[in-house]
Amino acid sequence: MKNRILAGLLAALLMVVCILAIPAPAASAQEAATEETAAEPETTETPEPTLPPVSTEKPTVPEISDPLPDVDIHSWEFTLCNSYNSRGWITCQRGNLEGIGIDERIQEAAATLMADARAAGYSIYVARAYLNTEWLENMYLTTLWVCNYDPVLTARSFQGPGVSEHQTGLAIDFTDTIGHAANYEYQFEDPEIFDSELYAWLMEHCADYGFIFRYPAEKAPWYGVSCPHAHFRYVGVEAAKFMVEHDLCLEEFISLYDPDAVYVPDNGRLA
Repeated sequence: MKNRILAGLLAALLMVVCILAIPAPAASAQEAATEETAAEPETTETPEPTLPPVSTEKPTVPEISDPLPDVDIHSWEFTLCNSYNSRGWITCQRGNLEGIGIDERIQEAAATLMADARAAGYSIYVARAYLNTEWLENMYLTTLWVCNYDPVLTARSFQGPGVSEHQTGLAIDFTDTIGHAANYEYQFEDPEIFDSELYAWLMEHCADYGFIFRYPAEKAPWYGVSCPHAHFRYVGVEAAKFMVEHDLCLEEFISLYDPDAVYVPDNGRLA
């Protein structure tokens, strides 16, 4: 009996020794990867916006010898908003152009322009027209984050609430690509439009319908930040033809009637 008990105790002791001698299992590949990730977290860089060059020259009101059009620059067609002239909360008389919001007072002119462009053999669509305040506020906050919360850099990168013409419903970004129609993505780009036959047609005929190309690059000291698309603005036929004939932007045209109606900073651009 005693021999059996001793044999049992020896067997149990050997099992304990064997268990203790077995090495601990290595960490799994997943656990190792988790520990490595925790030890060395990956970092991502915030993309820097592409900014236009800064001009240090303040523009001057052009001298025009021809009689000025008989228009009221305080009328709705000449609502001015840009980097230096904020309108605050802007409302428009909502209309509809091929399913996209637009000021109803320019709806007929815009529809006729598009119909005539198509009759001339061109594909034309509305990429953007009216943008409400809420959308612009959200996009402004997104740009502010991209610019590391630098307000000046943000202002030079995006036309936010109060300074965007899209808030008036009087401006249209045209495109010849159906994939860009009704495009409200944050970083919408359509650089090919400027080399297209449609763009050439618009530049030649837009004034016949009361529109102007709103942001010529050489006029940047007047308006600050441009809209990087084929951005056309309604001002009425008489004013549009005069502006095209005399190579004027909207700010210059208004300044001919009242130089104090347009504010331009001394450095000519956002610093």
